[in-house]
Amino acid sequence: MDQRFEQLQKDMQNQLQELLAKIQNDMREQMLEAQRNMMAEMAQLLKATDKKKAPMAITGEEGEDHPPGFTPSHVPPQTKAPPRMPSVTVRPQHGPVDSGIPVNFPYGSRNNLGDSLINPITPDLDMMERERMATESSKQLEDRCKWLEEKFRVLEGTGNHHGIDAKDLSLVPDLVLPQKFKMPEFEKYNGTTYPEVHITVFCRRMTGNVNNDQLLIYCFQDSLIGAVARWYNQLSHARISSWRDLAQAFLQQYNHMTDMTPDRITLQNMEKKPNEGFREYAQR
Repeated sequence: MDQRFEQLQKDMQNQLQELLAKIQNDMREQMLEAQRNMMAEMAQLLKATDKKKAPMAITGEEGEDHPPGFTPSHVPPQTKAPPRMPSVTVRPQHGPVDSGIPVNFPYGSRNNLGDSLINPITPDLDMMERERMATESSKQLEDRCKWLEEKFRVLEGTGNHHGIDAKDLSLVPDLVLPQKFKMPEFEKYNGTTYPEVHITVFCRRMTGNVNNDQLLIYCFQDSLIGAVARWYNQLSHARISSWRDLAQAFLQQYNHMTDMTPDRITLQNMEKKPNEGFREYAQR
């Protein structure tokens, strides 16, 4: 029983090997056939290319079975082709940069129609692309120079407006603090609440010194924080000469907070809904 099984297994292996060899042989023949077909197609393409490059005119020595000196009556005598004239490059003298593209016009193009059909006039696309890139590069360079000039102008303006002397940096350089004056504790304004409310609270904290404009201007910076404090630091003494000037500039700067006063409908929509969780309410 075991011998028969081994023999059957050997026969199956031999059959598989023969089948595999046959498949490999068929594949090799198919590959060779495909290569031969490809070479034949390439040869045909080369012949077609050579025929296109060959001259179309047939001379009297080629393609004739007639004896020398014999001219068939049905064949018209060949005329001598007119000589080809040189081409001239015409370039405009005036106009924008993009219009300076050279175009070749042959001499006698009005009379030599055959020459114009054989050699059509085509623009130089490479030169057009180069001139377009040169125009774009010059424009980018000009924009870059303008940007640098603007930056230098801003830096020069900053240097002219701000010095390093304490008298130049202070809004109230002539201020003399009253005796026994103690700076009150102010609520810090960060630009997210109403500016009118902050000015009202500030003036009430400065009770007893509301007639001293220089002291009000000096103490107002201590009630600001963050971006609002930076806004105060960029103010100039030429612009702020009194407390009224400072208050008006402050209200004008943060007037957009006044326009955001909520109405009744807005407040109702802000109310927490009964079926709404606290996290959803906070995110809303």
